[in-house]
Amino acid sequence: MSSDFDSLEITGGEPLLHADYIYEFLKKYPYKSMLETNATLPDELEKLTDVIDIVSMDIKLPEYFNSHENWRELYLKELESIKILEDTNTKYYIKIVVSPTTKKQDIADIMEDISKVASANTEIIIQPVSPMSLWEDKTKLFKISEIVGKSFNVSIIPQIHKYMNIE
Repeated sequence: MSSDFDSLEITGGEPLLHADYIYEFLKKYPYKSMLETNATLPDELEKLTDVIDIVSMDIKLPEYFNSHENWRELYLKELESIKILEDTNTKYYIKIVVSPTTKKQDIADIMEDISKVASANTEIIIQPVSPMSLWEDKTKLFKISEIVGKSFNVSIIPQIHKYMNIE
């Protein structure tokens, strides 16, 4: 390993589809590592909790699904993943992509559910969809942040790669 190598970020399509490979790789090469996942495969995530240093996980909102049943099924798996990370003391943070049409009540309901399985010091990142010109009322971001901040540490972080025109 070169002296300027600090850590490994594992992302992709969905890296948990390759959990066994990732586990074997990190057992052989125990690099400091971060896993970026949609967290909808909790059994696969559990396999990696002793080889991953931090997990970046998403919570998808119902507005991005064609049916509430499809969303609910995946959402319950995301909550199960949070519980696994909590139970194994694995560091993690949650990212939620919001849009100008995101319902504040959806955020409040999700925060209530997350508070049942996550510790109060959990970091939640609110990521507004880009471009920011879509946000006629930017105060909505702060209202969403206030809802999240009642229970958790919260940051608003825009999609920087879109500002830089990087795909």
